[in-house]
Amino acid sequence: MTSAPFPGPGQDDGDQPPLPPGVPPRDGTGYGADDAGADDDWDADADLARFLEDIEAGRAQIPEETRGPEVTFSVGETGDVDPAVLAAMAGPDGLGGQCFATDKAADVMRPGPLLSALAEQAAQDPGALSADELLGLVSAARRLQNRAEYLELTAVAEFTRRRAAELEAAKARKVPRGCRPGEFADQELAIELVSTAQAAEDRMELATALATRLPQTLAGLAAGRIDGDRAATIACYTQCLSDEHAALADQVLAAAAPALRYDQLARKAAALEMKLDPEAVKRRKEAARKAGQRVQARREASGNMSYGGRELGTADVLAAKASIDADAVALRNGGLAGTLRELRVLAFLDRLAGRDPLDRLTATPDDGSACDDSAADPATGTGPQTPDPTDDYDDDYEGDDYDDWGSDEERPAGPGAHPDGPAPLPALINLIVPAATLLGWSGAPAEAGGWGLLDRDDTSQFVQAASMHPRTRWCVTLTRPDGTAIAHGCARGRHSWSPARDRDGPGNPRDGTDPPCPTPEQAAQLTQLLHGLNVTFAPIAKGNCDHRHREDRYTPSRTLKHLVRARNTRCTAPGCGAQAHCADLDHTTAYPDGLTCECGLGPLCRRHHRCKQAPGWRLDQPEPGVFRWTTPSGRGYTTTPTVYEIG
Repeated sequence: MTSAPFPGPGQDDGDQPPLPPGVPPRDGTGYGADDAGADDDWDADADLARFLEDIEAGRAQIPEETRGPEVTFSVGETGDVDPAVLAAMAGPDGLGGQCFATDKAADVMRPGPLLSALAEQAAQDPGALSADELLGLVSAARRLQNRAEYLELTAVAEFTRRRAAELEAAKARKVPRGCRPGEFADQELAIELVSTAQAAEDRMELATALATRLPQTLAGLAAGRIDGDRAATIACYTQCLSDEHAALADQVLAAAAPALRYDQLARKAAALEMKLDPEAVKRRKEAARKAGQRVQARREASGNMSYGGRELGTADVLAAKASIDADAVALRNGGLAGTLRELRVLAFLDRLAGRDPLDRLTATPDDGSACDDSAADPATGTGPQTPDPTDDYDDDYEGDDYDDWGSDEERPAGPGAHPDGPAPLPALINLIVPAATLLGWSGAPAEAGGWGLLDRDDTSQFVQAASMHPRTRWCVTLTRPDGTAIAHGCARGRHSWSPARDRDGPGNPRDGTDPPCPTPEQAAQLTQLLHGLNVTFAPIAKGNCDHRHREDRYTPSRTLKHLVRARNTRCTAPGCGAQAHCADLDHTTAYPDGLTCECGLGPLCRRHHRCKQAPGWRLDQPEPGVFRWTTPSGRGYTTTPTVYEIG
């Protein structure tokens, strides 16, 4: 671009610079003597028509189509790239996947906007890349991912620092707990990340450690050489070291991490920790045992369950393992079929249930008489509910836990005597079961509280076991076509249940299909089910509330509690998975200004209940079951009524 002023030399004010060939002037000149004296008014339509006429007459040419580059980058983004390399990459053939081949420019380029643009373009046609180029693209994508992890953790570290400063200032002012700014920073981050509070707290601790004690690891993360999991491993094994020892470990482990697998890095970090400070190892183990020692049940990805102890002593675990191994060997030597692995499982479960696994060697096969359908109560429920100590339960409920069974002779036989039958258990979680599944004409899964979905067979065993316990109660929730609750009712008393036989016809689980609506026979079965339960349904408000269930008192009745918890089955905080029946039933607006009504109540876990009352937090319920959260950062989040996805 020249610096000559406009108009240029030899031009009068108002004249235009020369135009390229084929481009018409905008002032109407240049189309012949008739246009020489045209006024300043410009008719765009007429001008276009004249231009098209000139094209048809051959007096003008259609301008060639120009295409911009597939990838653009600025000088600032490429400041550390060799100009010769950059010129080759920007050439006609330079922006393809070949730049990801071994030792080519993109194969070793630092993560940033330029590498991201090149990777995006190469990924548009992966079929055109060689195996070498594909692996180079994989490596580049991993470096970009690590860089993104660095950016996130850098922001998390600053967020953590600010909230910690606010909290310390509040403590210095003697602000009481629960009212301190910054006190619930982990919950604020968890809502944004849609994670648990523990995961958010772990993220904050990792970010702080990297920013304050592990600069080499943080630099490796920024350069894309180290990923977040390896950085977390280094942070774990340096958390109990002094700053001096942590700095030394950071230097050694950050250099070694890119070439080591996770398990290899963990072993190297553990060995280095023990070499630098053996007492730190003891402190870390003791801290983990104190904070995390527990017995835990969890759902496996397959749909099965696992149960075991966490953060236990080494000697205790080895002794327990030896005992289970001995039981398994005794079962095998006694002639019980199965591999040692399978027999260990049997012995493990028997010992946990208080049974002697060796009784299996003398147990007689179940003749089926324990599950006589003729003795079963035809009235079956659709969801055992957790007993609430504050609820006014039926008069026929007496006693606690297994004491209700009386003597050992009166106690129903469990799997110790009949390995194929369920032992009675109290329904200490909500078991939500589609009525069609319970009746045997649908394969839709059930949901067992926080444990996730249950298939049809697990559902049958679970419901049968729960129905045998005196504390189990049954409730029924009706849903709208959109899956939200429309009405809810509870059955009085106990209702035993035995698995329904498979039924032929539409909707049989064996053909894998469910009809859009029940057949007449199925509708009759459903009617019989509800009649046997003798449930009176109460409607659940949606949209506008008519306050039909409003109560002039602080503590809601059992009926109102159930309606609210059937509408929102989880804590209403974004991302929280706490079950409503274990949560506080909170007045969205503090009572008495807030109503004790469906539109004024919502389940909150104790942690989020405290968050709501802390400075900077706000919770609104614009309509029944819809909750609008505002965090101290000013960001807003909305949760809605539960959608039952099991029907």
